[in-house]
Amino acid sequence: MKSIKSAFRALLKSPLVIIGTITALIFQILFSLIWLTGYDHITNNVNRFAIAIVNDDQEIGTTAVQTMMTKLPFVMKQENNLDHAMSELDERKLQMVVHIPNNFTQSIKNPSQKAVITYSMNESNPTMVKSVMQTVVHQISASLNEQAVQSGITSVLEQAHIPNSQALQLSQSMSSRIDADLNYIHPIANFSHTMVPMMLVLASFTGCMLFVMEVNKAAKLIRQLYNRWTLFAARSLLNIATSLLITTVSTVMVTLMGVHSKQGFAIMWMFQLVYVITFLFVAQLSFYIFSDAGGWINIALLSMQLITSGAMVPRELLPTFYQFISDYFPATFAVVGIMNLVNGGPASSSATLSLLLILLSVLVITTLIVGGTQLLQRKPKETIQMAS
Repeated sequence: MKSIKSAFRALLKSPLVIIGTITALIFQILFSLIWLTGYDHITNNVNRFAIAIVNDDQEIGTTAVQTMMTKLPFVMKQENNLDHAMSELDERKLQMVVHIPNNFTQSIKNPSQKAVITYSMNESNPTMVKSVMQTVVHQISASLNEQAVQSGITSVLEQAHIPNSQALQLSQSMSSRIDADLNYIHPIANFSHTMVPMMLVLASFTGCMLFVMEVNKAAKLIRQLYNRWTLFAARSLLNIATSLLITTVSTVMVTLMGVHSKQGFAIMWMFQLVYVITFLFVAQLSFYIFSDAGGWINIALLSMQLITSGAMVPRELLPTFYQFISDYFPATFAVVGIMNLVNGGPASSSATLSLLLILLSVLVITTLIVGGTQLLQRKPKETIQMAS
Protein backbone atom coordinates (compact mmCIF):
# COMPACT_ATOMS: atom_id res chain seq x y z
CA MET A 1 0.00 0.00 0.00
CA LYS A 2 1.40 3.34 -1.04
CA SER A 3 1.96 6.02 1.57
CA ILE A 4 0.04 9.24 2.11
CA LYS A 5 3.23 11.08 1.20
CA SER A 6 3.33 9.62 -2.30
CA ALA A 7 -0.39 10.36 -2.80
CA PHE A 8 0.23 13.93 -1.66
CA ARG A 9 3.08 14.32 -4.16
CA ALA A 10 0.97 12.84 -6.93
CA LEU A 11 -1.79 15.37 -6.24
CA LEU A 12 0.71 18.22 -6.18
CA LYS A 13 1.93 17.24 -9.65
CA SER A 14 -1.61 17.06 -11.06
CA PRO A 15 -2.35 19.88 -13.53
CA LEU A 16 -5.88 20.14 -12.15
CA VAL A 17 -4.57 20.80 -8.63
CA ILE A 18 -2.09 23.36 -9.94
CA ILE A 19 -4.85 25.18 -11.85
CA GLY A 20 -7.12 25.02 -8.79
CA THR A 21 -4.40 26.55 -6.60
CA ILE A 22 -3.72 29.32 -9.11
CA THR A 23 -7.46 30.04 -9.31
CA ALA A 24 -7.74 30.31 -5.52
CA LEU A 25 -4.78 32.73 -5.45
CA ILE A 26 -6.24 34.78 -8.31
CA PHE A 27 -9.49 35.16 -6.35
CA GLN A 28 -7.54 36.60 -3.42
CA ILE A 29 -5.37 38.88 -5.55
CA LEU A 30 -8.13 40.24 -7.79
CA PHE A 31 -10.69 40.80 -5.04
CA SER A 32 -8.08 42.56 -2.90
CA LEU A 33 -6.93 44.82 -5.74
CA ILE A 34 -10.39 45.62 -7.08
CA TRP A 35 -12.40 45.94 -3.87
CA LEU A 36 -9.81 47.90 -1.88
CA THR A 37 -9.28 50.36 -4.73
CA GLY A 38 -12.99 50.55 -5.56
CA TYR A 39 -14.07 51.24 -1.97
CA ASP A 40 -11.09 53.42 -1.09
CA HIS A 41 -12.30 56.40 0.99
CA ILE A 42 -15.80 56.26 -0.48
CA THR A 43 -17.25 57.94 2.61
CA ASN A 44 -15.34 61.06 1.55
CA ASN A 45 -17.48 61.14 -1.58
CA VAL A 46 -20.90 61.53 0.04
CA ASN A 47 -20.80 65.15 -1.15
CA ARG A 48 -21.69 63.72 -4.57
CA PHE A 49 -25.20 62.95 -3.34
CA ALA A 50 -27.79 65.22 -4.93
CA ILE A 51 -30.51 66.99 -2.94
CA ALA A 52 -33.27 69.08 -4.52
CA ILE A 53 -35.06 71.87 -2.69
CA VAL A 54 -38.58 72.89 -3.68
CA ASN A 55 -39.54 76.17 -2.03
CA ASP A 56 -43.15 77.41 -2.11
CA ASP A 57 -42.57 80.15 0.49
CA GLN A 58 -41.04 83.41 -0.77
CA GLU A 59 -40.25 84.97 2.62
CA ILE A 60 -38.46 83.00 5.34
CA GLY A 61 -38.45 80.00 3.01
CA THR A 62 -36.16 81.86 0.60
CA THR A 63 -33.69 82.57 3.41
CA ALA A 64 -33.85 78.92 4.47
CA VAL A 65 -33.06 77.81 0.91
CA GLN A 66 -30.03 80.12 0.74
CA THR A 67 -28.80 78.65 4.01
CA MET A 68 -29.09 75.08 2.75
CA MET A 69 -27.54 75.87 -0.62
CA THR A 70 -24.44 77.41 0.98
CA LYS A 71 -24.01 75.30 4.11
CA LEU A 72 -24.67 71.71 3.05
CA PRO A 73 -21.75 69.78 1.49
CA PHE A 74 -23.83 68.10 -1.21
CA VAL A 75 -24.88 68.71 -4.80
CA MET A 76 -27.73 71.12 -4.09
CA LYS A 77 -30.39 71.89 -6.69
CA GLN A 78 -33.37 74.20 -6.68
CA GLU A 79 -36.50 72.84 -8.33
CA ASN A 80 -39.67 74.78 -9.06
CA ASN A 81 -41.86 71.75 -9.62
CA LEU A 82 -42.38 69.26 -6.79
CA ASP A 83 -43.73 66.55 -9.10
CA HIS A 84 -40.62 66.77 -11.31
CA ALA A 85 -38.34 66.55 -8.28
CA MET A 86 -40.23 63.52 -6.96
CA SER A 87 -39.96 61.88 -10.38
CA GLU A 88 -36.17 62.31 -10.30
CA LEU A 89 -36.13 60.90 -6.77
CA ASP A 90 -38.07 57.87 -8.02
CA GLU A 91 -35.48 57.39 -10.79
CA ARG A 92 -32.63 57.70 -8.22
CA LYS A 93 -31.23 60.82 -9.87
CA LEU A 94 -31.72 62.52 -6.49
CA GLN A 95 -31.10 61.16 -3.02
CA MET A 96 -33.54 63.48 -1.26
CA VAL A 97 -36.16 66.15 -1.96
CA VAL A 98 -36.69 68.94 0.58
CA HIS A 99 -40.05 70.70 0.34
CA ILE A 100 -40.77 74.01 2.08
CA PRO A 101 -44.56 74.65 2.01
CA ASN A 102 -46.17 78.00 1.22
CA ASN A 103 -47.29 78.51 4.85
CA PHE A 104 -43.77 78.22 6.25
CA THR A 105 -43.40 81.92 7.09
CA GLN A 106 -46.90 82.10 8.53
CA SER A 107 -46.18 79.14 10.80
CA ILE A 108 -42.88 80.67 11.97
CA LYS A 109 -44.57 83.95 12.84
CA ASN A 110 -47.31 82.24 14.82
CA PRO A 111 -45.98 81.04 18.23
CA SER A 112 -48.90 78.62 18.53
CA GLN A 113 -47.97 76.76 15.35
CA LYS A 114 -45.04 74.69 14.18
CA ALA A 115 -43.50 74.98 10.75
CA VAL A 116 -43.06 71.78 8.76
CA ILE A 117 -40.40 70.87 6.21
CA THR A 118 -40.96 67.64 4.29
CA TYR A 119 -37.94 65.44 3.54
CA SER A 120 -38.64 62.78 0.90
CA MET A 121 -36.32 59.79 0.46
CA ASN A 122 -36.38 56.73 -1.79
CA GLU A 123 -35.89 53.48 0.12
CA SER A 124 -35.45 51.56 -3.12
CA ASN A 125 -31.73 52.24 -2.90
CA PRO A 126 -28.64 50.86 -1.15
CA THR A 127 -29.21 51.22 2.61
CA MET A 128 -26.31 53.68 2.84
CA VAL A 129 -28.38 56.34 1.04
CA LYS A 130 -31.11 56.31 3.69
CA SER A 131 -28.57 56.39 6.51
CA VAL A 132 -26.72 59.40 5.09
CA MET A 133 -29.90 61.30 4.22
CA GLN A 134 -31.32 60.84 7.73
CA THR A 135 -28.16 62.45 9.06
CA VAL A 136 -28.61 65.26 6.55
CA VAL A 137 -32.05 66.03 7.99
CA HIS A 138 -30.40 66.87 11.31
CA GLN A 139 -27.73 68.93 9.52
CA ILE A 140 -30.39 70.96 7.73
CA SER A 141 -32.21 71.68 10.98
CA ALA A 142 -28.97 72.77 12.66
CA SER A 143 -28.06 74.92 9.66
CA LEU A 144 -31.45 76.66 9.70
CA ASN A 145 -31.16 77.33 13.42
CA GLU A 146 -27.71 78.86 12.97
CA GLN A 147 -28.95 81.09 10.18
CA ALA A 148 -31.99 82.09 12.19
CA VAL A 149 -29.85 83.41 15.03
CA GLN A 150 -27.03 84.94 13.00
CA SER A 151 -28.79 86.55 10.07
CA GLY A 152 -31.80 87.00 7.91
CA ILE A 153 -34.78 85.55 9.68
CA THR A 154 -34.72 87.91 12.65
CA SER A 155 -34.78 90.93 10.34
CA VAL A 156 -37.61 89.41 8.31
CA LEU A 157 -39.66 89.05 11.49
CA GLU A 158 -38.89 92.65 12.47
CA GLN A 159 -40.05 93.87 9.07
CA ALA A 160 -43.30 92.08 9.76
CA HIS A 161 -43.75 94.58 12.66
CA ILE A 162 -42.91 92.05 15.32
CA PRO A 163 -41.02 93.66 18.27
CA ASN A 164 -37.26 93.08 18.28
CA SER A 165 -37.27 91.09 21.53
CA GLN A 166 -40.06 88.84 20.31
CA ALA A 167 -38.35 88.43 16.92
CA LEU A 168 -35.11 87.34 18.57
CA GLN A 169 -36.98 84.95 20.87
CA LEU A 170 -38.85 83.40 17.94
CA SER A 171 -35.69 82.94 15.86
CA GLN A 172 -33.77 81.35 18.73
CA SER A 173 -36.61 78.93 19.48
CA MET A 174 -36.83 77.84 15.86
CA SER A 175 -35.25 74.44 16.54
CA SER A 176 -38.21 73.45 18.67
CA ARG A 177 -40.75 74.93 16.27
CA ILE A 178 -39.82 73.16 13.03
CA ASP A 179 -41.08 69.63 12.54
CA ALA A 180 -39.31 67.31 10.10
CA ASP A 181 -41.85 65.31 8.10
CA LEU A 182 -40.03 62.25 6.76
CA ASN A 183 -41.68 60.92 3.62
CA TYR A 184 -40.38 57.59 2.31
CA ILE A 185 -41.33 56.49 -1.20
CA HIS A 186 -41.18 52.74 -1.83
CA PRO A 187 -40.84 51.93 1.90
CA ILE A 188 -39.22 48.56 2.64
CA ALA A 189 -40.51 46.73 5.70
CA ASN A 190 -38.20 43.70 5.40
CA PHE A 191 -34.43 44.31 5.29
CA SER A 192 -33.87 41.07 3.36
CA HIS A 193 -35.60 42.65 0.34
CA THR A 194 -32.81 45.23 0.10
CA MET A 195 -30.34 42.37 -0.39
CA VAL A 196 -32.26 40.72 -3.24
CA PRO A 197 -30.52 42.68 -6.07
CA MET A 198 -27.03 41.75 -4.85
CA MET A 199 -28.06 38.16 -4.13
CA LEU A 200 -29.57 37.60 -7.57
CA VAL A 201 -26.67 39.21 -9.43
CA LEU A 202 -24.04 37.35 -7.41
CA ALA A 203 -25.79 33.98 -7.74
CA SER A 204 -26.60 34.47 -11.42
CA PHE A 205 -23.20 35.64 -12.67
CA THR A 206 -21.27 33.13 -10.53
CA GLY A 207 -23.50 30.30 -11.74
CA CYS A 208 -23.19 31.46 -15.35
CA MET A 209 -19.40 31.73 -15.26
CA LEU A 210 -19.06 28.23 -13.76
CA PHE A 211 -21.53 26.78 -16.27
CA VAL A 212 -19.70 28.37 -19.22
CA MET A 213 -16.38 27.06 -17.88
CA GLU A 214 -17.69 23.49 -17.89
CA VAL A 215 -19.26 23.92 -21.33
CA ASN A 216 -15.91 25.20 -22.61
CA LYS A 217 -14.24 22.02 -21.34
CA ALA A 218 -16.90 19.89 -23.03
CA ALA A 219 -16.54 21.82 -26.30
CA LYS A 220 -12.78 21.23 -26.34
CA LEU A 221 -13.37 17.48 -26.15
CA ILE A 222 -15.52 17.44 -29.30
CA ARG A 223 -13.98 20.29 -31.29
CA GLN A 224 -12.29 17.86 -33.69
CA LEU A 225 -15.70 16.54 -34.74
CA TYR A 226 -17.40 19.85 -35.51
CA ASN A 227 -16.36 23.15 -37.05
CA ARG A 228 -16.36 26.37 -35.07
CA TRP A 229 -19.66 27.69 -36.48
CA THR A 230 -21.46 24.49 -35.54
CA LEU A 231 -20.04 24.54 -32.01
CA PHE A 232 -20.87 28.22 -31.60
CA ALA A 233 -24.47 27.64 -32.68
CA ALA A 234 -24.77 24.64 -30.37
CA ARG A 235 -23.29 26.55 -27.42
CA SER A 236 -25.64 29.46 -28.10
CA LEU A 237 -28.68 27.17 -28.08
CA LEU A 238 -27.40 25.58 -24.86
CA ASN A 239 -27.04 29.04 -23.29
CA ILE A 240 -30.61 29.92 -24.22
CA ALA A 241 -32.00 26.66 -22.84
CA THR A 242 -29.97 27.01 -19.64
CA SER A 243 -31.06 30.63 -19.15
CA LEU A 244 -34.71 29.51 -19.32
CA LEU A 245 -34.06 26.93 -16.59
CA ILE A 246 -32.02 29.28 -14.37
CA THR A 247 -34.56 32.09 -14.70
CA THR A 248 -37.51 29.86 -13.85
CA VAL A 249 -35.84 28.38 -10.77
CA SER A 250 -34.62 31.79 -9.58
CA THR A 251 -37.97 33.55 -10.00
CA VAL A 252 -39.89 30.71 -8.33
CA MET A 253 -37.43 30.59 -5.43
CA VAL A 254 -37.59 34.30 -4.58
CA THR A 255 -41.39 34.19 -4.89
CA LEU A 256 -41.63 31.23 -2.53
CA MET A 257 -39.40 33.10 -0.07
CA GLY A 258 -41.91 35.95 0.01
CA VAL A 259 -40.23 38.36 -2.42
CA HIS A 260 -42.82 39.54 -4.94
CA SER A 261 -42.36 41.83 -7.91
CA LYS A 262 -44.28 45.11 -7.89
CA GLN A 263 -45.01 44.54 -11.59
CA GLY A 264 -45.99 40.88 -11.49
CA PHE A 265 -44.37 37.44 -11.77
CA ALA A 266 -44.25 37.41 -15.58
CA ILE A 267 -42.38 40.74 -15.85
CA MET A 268 -39.93 39.59 -13.17
CA TRP A 269 -39.34 36.32 -15.04
CA MET A 270 -38.78 38.06 -18.39
CA PHE A 271 -36.38 40.61 -16.96
CA GLN A 272 -34.36 37.90 -15.22
CA LEU A 273 -34.24 35.98 -18.49
CA VAL A 274 -32.70 39.01 -20.23
CA TYR A 275 -29.90 39.56 -17.72
CA VAL A 276 -29.16 35.83 -17.20
CA ILE A 277 -28.73 35.18 -20.93
CA THR A 278 -26.57 38.32 -21.13
CA PHE A 279 -24.41 37.03 -18.26
CA LEU A 280 -23.98 33.69 -20.07
CA PHE A 281 -22.79 35.23 -23.34
CA VAL A 282 -20.52 37.75 -21.56
CA ALA A 283 -18.88 34.94 -19.57
CA GLN A 284 -18.58 32.88 -22.77
CA LEU A 285 -16.89 35.75 -24.62
CA SER A 286 -14.04 35.66 -22.09
CA PHE A 287 -13.22 32.11 -23.20
CA TYR A 288 -13.42 32.98 -26.88
CA ILE A 289 -10.95 35.83 -26.38
CA PHE A 290 -8.60 34.40 -23.72
CA SER A 291 -9.15 30.64 -24.17
CA ASP A 292 -8.75 28.72 -20.88
CA ALA A 293 -7.64 31.90 -19.07
CA GLY A 294 -11.18 33.19 -19.63
CA GLY A 295 -12.19 31.71 -16.30
CA TRP A 296 -9.75 34.01 -14.52
CA ILE A 297 -11.00 37.00 -16.53
CA ASN A 298 -14.52 36.15 -15.36
CA ILE A 299 -13.33 36.27 -11.74
CA ALA A 300 -12.22 39.86 -12.35
CA LEU A 301 -15.54 40.64 -14.04
CA LEU A 302 -17.43 39.21 -11.07
CA SER A 303 -15.43 41.29 -8.61
CA MET A 304 -15.78 44.52 -10.59
CA GLN A 305 -19.48 44.06 -11.23
CA LEU A 306 -20.25 43.46 -7.55
CA ILE A 307 -18.63 46.82 -6.78
CA THR A 308 -19.92 48.88 -9.69
CA SER A 309 -23.48 47.54 -9.91
CA GLY A 310 -24.75 49.77 -7.11
CA ALA A 311 -26.20 46.84 -5.17
CA MET A 312 -24.10 47.44 -2.06
CA VAL A 313 -22.84 51.02 -2.36
CA PRO A 314 -24.30 53.84 -4.50
CA ARG A 315 -22.35 54.24 -7.72
CA GLU A 316 -22.09 57.99 -7.09
CA LEU A 317 -19.54 57.30 -4.34
CA LEU A 318 -17.19 55.15 -6.42
CA PRO A 319 -13.94 56.42 -7.97
CA THR A 320 -14.33 57.92 -11.44
CA PHE A 321 -12.84 54.89 -13.21
CA TYR A 322 -15.29 52.46 -11.61
CA GLN A 323 -18.22 54.78 -12.35
CA PHE A 324 -17.15 54.87 -15.99
CA ILE A 325 -16.85 51.12 -16.51
CA SER A 326 -20.12 50.46 -14.66
CA ASP A 327 -22.01 51.83 -17.68
CA TYR A 328 -20.72 48.90 -19.75
CA PHE A 329 -21.37 46.06 -17.29
CA PRO A 330 -24.65 44.11 -17.43
CA ALA A 331 -24.84 43.79 -13.63
CA THR A 332 -25.38 47.55 -13.34
CA PHE A 333 -28.62 47.39 -15.30
CA ALA A 334 -29.62 44.09 -13.71
CA VAL A 335 -29.48 45.72 -10.27
CA VAL A 336 -31.46 48.77 -11.42
CA GLY A 337 -34.16 46.55 -12.89
CA ILE A 338 -34.37 44.26 -9.87
CA MET A 339 -34.62 47.26 -7.53
CA ASN A 340 -37.49 48.62 -9.61
CA LEU A 341 -39.28 45.29 -9.73
CA VAL A 342 -38.78 44.14 -6.15
CA ASN A 343 -38.49 47.32 -4.07
CA GLY A 344 -40.32 49.78 -6.29
CA GLY A 345 -39.44 52.29 -8.96
CA PRO A 346 -40.13 53.18 -12.59
CA ALA A 347 -40.57 50.60 -15.34
CA SER A 348 -37.51 48.48 -16.13
CA SER A 349 -37.74 49.06 -19.89
CA SER A 350 -34.62 51.27 -19.95
CA ALA A 351 -32.55 48.69 -18.04
CA THR A 352 -33.87 45.94 -20.33
CA LEU A 353 -32.87 47.90 -23.44
CA SER A 354 -29.37 48.48 -22.06
CA LEU A 355 -28.96 44.76 -21.36
CA LEU A 356 -30.12 43.87 -24.87
CA LEU A 357 -27.60 46.31 -26.36
CA ILE A 358 -24.81 44.69 -24.33
CA LEU A 359 -26.01 41.24 -25.42
CA LEU A 360 -26.08 42.30 -29.08
CA SER A 361 -22.56 43.77 -28.83
CA VAL A 362 -21.22 40.59 -27.24
CA LEU A 363 -22.85 38.42 -29.92
CA VAL A 364 -21.34 40.55 -32.69
CA ILE A 365 -17.85 40.37 -31.14
CA THR A 366 -18.13 36.61 -30.59
CA THR A 367 -19.34 36.08 -34.16
CA LEU A 368 -16.39 38.07 -35.52
CA ILE A 369 -13.96 36.01 -33.44
CA VAL A 370 -15.49 32.71 -34.59
CA GLY A 371 -15.53 33.83 -38.22
CA GLY A 372 -11.98 35.16 -38.08
CA THR A 373 -10.63 32.00 -36.45
CA GLN A 374 -12.45 29.79 -38.95
CA LEU A 375 -10.98 31.80 -41.82
CA LEU A 376 -7.46 31.60 -40.42
CA GLN A 377 -7.75 27.82 -40.04
CA ARG A 378 -8.97 27.45 -43.58
CA LYS A 379 -6.01 29.32 -45.16
CA PRO A 380 -3.23 26.91 -44.05
CA LYS A 381 -5.26 23.96 -45.42
CA GLU A 382 -5.71 25.72 -48.77
CA THR A 383 -1.97 26.50 -48.87
CA ILE A 384 -1.08 22.84 -48.25
CA GLN A 385 -3.50 21.67 -50.95
CA MET A 386 -2.03 24.12 -53.48
CA ALA A 387 1.49 23.04 -52.64
CA SER A 388 0.65 19.39 -53.12
